[in-house]
Amino acid sequence: MKRYIQALLVRLGLYNRLKASFVYDLYWLIANKDVIAYRGREVQFYRALLKEFRPGDVIFDVGANEGYKTDIFLKMGARVVAVDPDEANQQVLRQRFQKQRLISRPVVIVGSAVSNTTGVATLWIDEPGSAKNTLNQKWVDTLRTDESRFGERLSFSRQKQVSTTTLDDLIARHGRPIFVKIDVEGAEPNVLQGLHQPIPYLSFEVNLPEFRPEGVECIELLSRLAPEGKFNYAVDCQDGFALTTWVPAHQFSAAFGECRHPSIEVFWTSGTSLTR
Repeated sequence: MKRYIQALLVRLGLYNRLKASFVYDLYWLIANKDVIAYRGREVQFYRALLKEFRPGDVIFDVGANEGYKTDIFLKMGARVVAVDPDEANQQVLRQRFQKQRLISRPVVIVGSAVSNTTGVATLWIDEPGSAKNTLNQKWVDTLRTDESRFGERLSFSRQKQVSTTTLDDLIARHGRPIFVKIDVEGAEPNVLQGLHQPIPYLSFEVNLPEFRPEGVECIELLSRLAPEGKFNYAVDCQDGFALTTWVPAHQFSAAFGECRHPSIEVFWTSGTSLTR
């Protein structure tokens, strides 16, 4: 019955809208309170991270996928710029946050990839809407041959040309964000190459060990952008930071080199404030 109802809601275009409603929360409060508690801990993590945050501040969700993090940021009171080049994800984002609402949510959906230049790039697609779709050839080659990470080898049988923008361009159009979250499956260095001004906070995902060199490159790029900036990382945001204190780049690089987790999220603060 549950699967039938879910399939019906999907066909009617209502499923993703309900996932961003109080009805969805009410369901999980009855079915499994841990789901709501988990999300609540993640909201609190970001509130503690962004000490200067005020309702209405802008957050960029780069690689928004179906909008899990976008929803977290909205619950904080942020205005969110959700960026994703995958049309299937764009449709989900519109259904969750824009369609069939009496009061629109403060979300701008940008249907582009973020890179170091404005133009076009090749998006490798395993499945429409997949969080593994990427602009990075190395990630494609890795997952085509390694079944250990996700339990199977991925095909990436489709390619598509997508438009690209830069963080600098997004800032010019939507304002300087207090935080930028980047999750683009190995293309993180290209994203950071398109940023030429420090922002208060930023995070980027690193899949290890394959993308350790790219992680090092990201650390170096941010260090040049704000030499006094500091770093930390999390394996799971609801568990908090792995390091007890924020550390400068040279010290963080040593800790990063010793990290053996399969995936981490690196956090950086430039030490600058958001001008309001």
